[in-house]
Amino acid sequence: MKKIFNFAAILSVMVFASSCILEDVEPEYEVVGAVGTISGLTASSTSPSEGQTVTFTVNFYSEHENATELRMNRISGGTANTITTRNFTTWNTQDSYVETFQYQVPSGTAGSTVTIQFQLITQSGFSTTRNINLNVQSGG
Repeated sequence: MKKIFNFAAILSVMVFASSCILEDVEPEYEVVGAVGTISGLTASSTSPSEGQTVTFTVNFYSEHENATELRMNRISGGTANTITTRNFTTWNTQDSYVETFQYQVPSGTAGSTVTIQFQLITQSGFSTTRNINLNVQSGG
């Protein structure tokens, strides 16, 4: 009787163990639309004076789909107004990129916060944004 019990136990362990083996094949999927990433955003000054030129440095990449443009927008009243656009005719999904932009702080903005937004757009039209605030000082 003990032999039958041992045999049944070994058989059930073998069946259970074989059902736990996973396939090495990953499921296939298609990327319908990919979003790039803005990994870094810095400004030469976040407390500029009116009339001062601020330089922005933007680090970005898009690893699943080509990026087509990077926009610098000013956010005003919840609306993004494009200041300048960089278009990309070639793209390598294995690389990251760095672009610099210049922005002259307008007069009449002292004492306010100016929000600058960078928007990375991919080939399928998806986008990601990153904002930076400038606390404008009065010129002195």
